[in-house]
Amino acid sequence: MTDPFYVYRPVLDLLGKSEGTAKGRGYNETLAYGAYTGGHRNLVTMTLADIDELQRAMLVHPANRLNSSALGLYQIVRKTRVEIEQKLRLRPTDLFDEAMQDRMACYLLGKRGIDQWLAKTMSDVEILNSLAKEWASLPTSKGIGHYNGQRASVSVSEVLDALAQVRQRRGATSSQLRPVEQAKPAPAPKPSPPPANQNTAPTKKGGWWAAIQALFGGRSK
Repeated sequence: MTDPFYVYRPVLDLLGKSEGTAKGRGYNETLAYGAYTGGHRNLVTMTLADIDELQRAMLVHPANRLNSSALGLYQIVRKTRVEIEQKLRLRPTDLFDEAMQDRMACYLLGKRGIDQWLAKTMSDVEILNSLAKEWASLPTSKGIGHYNGQRASVSVSEVLDALAQVRQRRGATSSQLRPVEQAKPAPAPKPSPPPANQNTAPTKKGGWWAAIQALFGGRSK
């Protein structure tokens, strides 16, 4: 099965590592490993409306001193998720499954400038600092977390390596793209001549003139 997010997968995989979700339940992981959701939840089977209700409950949980509603492989918080849903015009009945979470993460990568970086209109320093603002587990160009008290979980070199793989995949994919070959239409059959003993003057009502019009694109208004 083709991965629709193949190009960005190296960074997506790194996020699973940096956020600590890959070592847990992955796409089904919630903040503090289920501490504020009444235990483990199968997020991928829940609708976006269900996820919204769950995140609201997380935010009012008495033990949630972090005041965070992060969940899923990429630890997307409620405010960010609502923004994405509005931008992408998602429906409350859509599932928060693996494909949806990947799609949301890629939207955030785009928002933070990964496509500008791929186009070389954004520097390594700029993309590192931009991504660190979205995911606190990623380092800034200085190797530290963007937010006070937040320590980066991966190194600068790991992020740059993942980005380099994305660039390589983008280049390889683009070079392999070919226009879709269109099927050539079959030649139109030649109209049969009218019998010799009949009037061959064409008319606009029926007969072989109508056949010719039909064969060569004649349309009624």
